[in-house]
Amino acid sequence: MIRKMSQIFAAVSRDSQYQLTQLDCQLYFEKQLLAEVGDSNRIPQNQLQLMASIRQVAKRAGVSIATVSRVMNGAETVAPDLRRSVLNAVESCGYSPPDTRRQLSSIALIYTGPFTIGSPYDSACVEGMVSAMRDSTYDLSVIDLRRDRGKNESLRQFFGRKGICGAVVRCTIEERPLVCEMAEEGLPLVVLGDHFEHPTLTFSYTESEQASREAIEHLVSLGHKRIAFVACHREDGDHADRLKAYRDVLQESELLDESLVFRVPASRRDGGPILRKLISRPDRPTAAYVADPLIAAGVINEALHMGVRVPDDLSIVGFDDTDIRNLLFPRMSAVCQDSEALGRSAFNLVKSLIEGGEGASTNSRRQAAWLEVHGSIAPPPMEVHRILPSGGRIMP
Repeated sequence: MIRKMSQIFAAVSRDSQYQLTQLDCQLYFEKQLLAEVGDSNRIPQNQLQLMASIRQVAKRAGVSIATVSRVMNGAETVAPDLRRSVLNAVESCGYSPPDTRRQLSSIALIYTGPFTIGSPYDSACVEGMVSAMRDSTYDLSVIDLRRDRGKNESLRQFFGRKGICGAVVRCTIEERPLVCEMAEEGLPLVVLGDHFEHPTLTFSYTESEQASREAIEHLVSLGHKRIAFVACHREDGDHADRLKAYRDVLQESELLDESLVFRVPASRRDGGPILRKLISRPDRPTAAYVADPLIAAGVINEALHMGVRVPDDLSIVGFDDTDIRNLLFPRMSAVCQDSEALGRSAFNLVKSLIEGGEGASTNSRRQAAWLEVHGSIAPPPMEVHRILPSGGRIMP
């Protein structure tokens, strides 16, 4: 009888202007069951447990079952205080709608801040996650937390509603408080890319400080005294490591000039403006560490258009998440990381946390970046010309 009623409701909801929810069906089922058997002792045990759970929530919150249904279905007509009371009761009772109980089969990639899935780094990480997904029994879903999470909805409730059993989380320094709040609910989470001290969170990231240090030391050894740093304007643990290495080496060499540190959006089109700014300065740098692959590609491409010779006029060390260094001319020297392996590691870490329960290892996974030296760096020029955006040169 229950299966037949479910089919009827699905058909009506699909073909009608009225959208009937799972909880609407549940309430109707309850009435029909009680009317049909007249005695709860004759109701199948699984149906009785389902009915009792939503009644338990309603009783604890001091509201009707219909109000619980409206809150669980995201109705905006419920007063905020009442909604909060119901959600607290749902959490304390451990209740979730019947559809979510059957569908907790996805590992999510959750963005807590800017949605950067089109970047070389994120694209390569997703490729790695998809590879790991195909070797597992889990699906992979992509979630915008700020858009999708309901007001006053706990992460556990959100996971249940979305059918998520664990997540890879992308964040910047700005969203770290939100990530720490998420960690307090004790769900299987792995932070990808960013990294910081936390007692329970697990991280999958690349340690790029040492390779960045080697890159700056190599430029100094070639005789460069004015070296610029350019990176994405969004701060996270990865970019902080690269900037720290740059500052440490130049401070030790007494060459640090903070006016040569630039933060710009991570795109190829922003490589051109930053190159023109660098190369037209009266005290221009002779080398730059461009710690983002798209910006670095934009810098090298704009140099060709401006007639700036790389590396004769300006040496460039970039950063590469994939294989961009081998697609540029001259071939770009770069600090490199294997982002695909990083994404695969993050997915498998979440899988381990889901399947291992409390005994699962929470050890973070860290890979080491490496420096490749190619054709984009050389000793500084004997005469440092100031190069204008038009391509004109001013003698020193």
